[in-house]
Amino acid sequence: MNNRGAAFLRTTAFRQTLLSAGLFALSSFVILAFVYVASAGMMMRRADEAVYEEMEALEARFQVGGIRDINRYILQRTVGGGADYLYLLVHPSGRALSGNLSGLPDVQPDDEGRLQFTYRRPPAGGTTETDKDDRAGRGRIIELPSGYRLFVGLDVDEENRLVGRMLNTILAASALALALGVAAGIFVSRRFVRRLDGINAVARSVKAGDLKRRAPRNFTGDELDELSENFNAMLDRVEALMHRMRHTGDSIAHDLRTPLTRMRNRLDEALREDGDIEAREQALERAVADTDELLGIFNAILSLSRLEAGESRSAMSRLDPAEIAIDLAELYQPVCEDEGLSFDSEVQQGLRMMGDRGLLSQALANLLDNAVKYTPSGGAVALRLRQTADGLIEFSVTDTGPGVPEADRERVVQRFVRLDNSRTLPGSGLGLSLVQAISDIHNGVFRIEEGPGLVDGEHGPGLRASLSFPAAAKESKA
Repeated sequence: MNNRGAAFLRTTAFRQTLLSAGLFALSSFVILAFVYVASAGMMMRRADEAVYEEMEALEARFQVGGIRDINRYILQRTVGGGADYLYLLVHPSGRALSGNLSGLPDVQPDDEGRLQFTYRRPPAGGTTETDKDDRAGRGRIIELPSGYRLFVGLDVDEENRLVGRMLNTILAASALALALGVAAGIFVSRRFVRRLDGINAVARSVKAGDLKRRAPRNFTGDELDELSENFNAMLDRVEALMHRMRHTGDSIAHDLRTPLTRMRNRLDEALREDGDIEAREQALERAVADTDELLGIFNAILSLSRLEAGESRSAMSRLDPAEIAIDLAELYQPVCEDEGLSFDSEVQQGLRMMGDRGLLSQALANLLDNAVKYTPSGGAVALRLRQTADGLIEFSVTDTGPGVPEADRERVVQRFVRLDNSRTLPGSGLGLSLVQAISDIHNGVFRIEEGPGLVDGEHGPGLRASLSFPAAAKESKA
């Protein structure tokens, strides 16, 4: 046996198949054995009942006609050797008077008086040759008055042969079932192993660095197809994370280069000999502000990493989302008024959800910050909390700003992605990434859609950013 065959025999699929085939063969043997025992028992019971009925008939004859009548009946039945029954009438002296047996069976009866014995057929029709083969019989012996003994039996050799053939058939069928089960199991398990080999081959390729490979699927919806689907989804996620990691360094360098360069120039300006003290202090203050901006970016990166690692799931609790919406509405209404924007809020009461209050507040604050930042003066910002028709709890922030092109809506939630029209505004490109991460750990859905449209014919299509979360189950009353 080659190494591949030996490896196949060690697979779980083959072992489970072999076990299933063995259990199937065993169950088949048990069922057939039950049929065998029932059939054999039925044949023997029929023979015993026939012997018992014949013996009762002979006892009735004895009561009417005595021993002569019984002897005459046996002689009539056994002349020519064609009797169905086996008879032997024995004189008190031990001499055989009539019957088709040469002597009484030399066996002990069972608890019910039944005898199971072997015999040879006596000569029939005036011949001198007897049957050379032993045959099986079953019968009974009764004691008659005056010391006479009467034996009545039946030949059950054909029944025994039939039962023996049944037993051989059962054994052969069980062996055949085991062989066919193993053969079918090998065929099925080979297909199973081939599909697993395909998944393992993809796993080895991915381990070697090829993140483009995907597990084969047959789209039948079975467990291996589901495994391949989940495996491919995991690889898509890994590939996206690896792609994000490869470009994170470039993005960080690109987004931090401007504040670092600005901070260096200001520090260099502060060190000039001809600068006065006030100019140096202003330069240092601006440098400190740039440092705070850099620290904010790095803190956002750390927060995003912790969220994506799921560290905040343990802080989930049952809460009222209306309290979060009301607090943020009170906070951002004066901010919008200072920016020349109208602010409106609509909050539905009585809702409950599982979540982290601080993270949810941070996500909504990021959405409101973006709305205030990108909506021109004279525009509008709205915060809404409601329960949707499908039972989800939805926060939404709507503005009348320039919006986000549909082609860029999936890209803006990635780290450090900033569209061209926002490069001149302060920010790190991490706000929507944080919102997406917070949505993910709450099993929510973050959507970016087109807003309410033009306002006074001047503003853009606007933007509607929504966060949808599952509602908490109602608390049971004690």
